[in-house]
Amino acid sequence: MEKSCFAGSAADRAVLREDFADGLDCFHNNDYAGALVHFRAADEDADISDVLQSRYTSFHGLSRVCLGDSSGIKLCRKAAAGEAQDAEVYHNLALAERRLNNREGAVTALRRGLYLDPEHTGSRQLKQGITLREPRISVPGVSYAHSLSRLLGKLFGG
Repeated sequence: MEKSCFAGSAADRAVLREDFADGLDCFHNNDYAGALVHFRAADEDADISDVLQSRYTSFHGLSRVCLGDSSGIKLCRKAAAGEAQDAEVYHNLALAERRLNNREGAVTALRRGLYLDPEHTGSRQLKQGITLREPRISVPGVSYAHSLSRLLGKLFGG
């Protein structure tokens, strides 16, 4: 059985697989193990021509990352490679990158997703919460380019 795709997505005319819709229910209730079962089924069983295939793969990877399996990022990156319509795929990649403490990767994914859909609410909110760099160590009267500032930055992880 299939359900209509939620409004506001790049795939408005598409239909969600029931296993994927069940996975979304689990995911939104923080049941990542349950979500993984459904997302894996949707990802592996969907026809290659399904317009939501990248979305299925991205949620499959994100649920793995949420469960502590860092290899899930590969699925998220695979889903985003070549994706030209679905901003949700890039949002999922950004969430996975952030969860793995890769701020630069998260920012890049957000830029790409917001290029596709500048009104994507989740990506806009996530962008506000992510900065590319941590605040720099400031030494009064010393520029950031000064070797002392750089040394302190390295020592304190800035």
